[in-house]
Amino acid sequence: MISNVFDSIYQFRGLIYSIVVRDLRSRYIGSVLGMVWLLLPPIVMVLIYTVVFSTIMRARLPELDNQYAYSIYLCAGIIVWTFMLELVQRGKGVFLENANLIKKSSFPRMVLFVPVVLVALFNSLVLLMLVLIFMLIADFPLSVTILGFIPALAAGLYLGLTVGVLASILNVFFRDTGQIVDIFSQGLFWATPIVYPVTILPERIQALMYFNPVFSVIRVAQNSLLGMPVDLVSLVPAVLFATFVLVAAFLLYKRSYADLLDQI
Repeated sequence: MISNVFDSIYQFRGLIYSIVVRDLRSRYIGSVLGMVWLLLPPIVMVLIYTVVFSTIMRARLPELDNQYAYSIYLCAGIIVWTFMLELVQRGKGVFLENANLIKKSSFPRMVLFVPVVLVALFNSLVLLMLVLIFMLIADFPLSVTILGFIPALAAGLYLGLTVGVLASILNVFFRDTGQIVDIFSQGLFWATPIVYPVTILPERIQALMYFNPVFSVIRVAQNSLLGMPVDLVSLVPAVLFATFVLVAAFLLYKRSYADLLDQI
């Protein structure tokens, strides 16, 4: 099954490239700066988080005695969260946004999710690169634990993509799915320790965090950049949850394929 997926990606690489280029151009068509807008938002975000929180607000992490620790903590969480959120947000509309292409051409429909992954991954890697550059400039101690960011990003990709695939199918039949996902995402953001450390929560609430599949992904990413111990085993629940969602999406897609083509 996996080999078939990669074969389809290779076979329809031209289509994937065209969709990626179309997506990037449509975002900045008519703008003066054009593709420069790909870099400006993440640069401004990093500057705000690092300068405002570290210098002006003087926010600190209780575990680390470094003026930039909280900013790195925040940036690490935002990178992974934004990556997963973009996969879900862009993924949920894949079938509806490409309805004309689906009706006119014959190709594996799941190929349409590849451009979503590529664009989201590119944006996240740009942001990560800027954070790493800041860490070097600020002389923030780098550790080998930084390699733990890779499996965290991979788990985030798997989790965000599977939820996006399921949402895209449901969105064809229930158009309220998009709004429900948006509201749920806002609640999940604040229910996950991204802008605040988990240690400020009561112990019974901290225990409940392990039922949140996003929590372990965010925590591994944050610890990896901060040079703290990274527990890759903690990613297993997130991977298992994503696998469950993937199976549910596959069964739903297989069962409703004919109706899905009629509804888009």
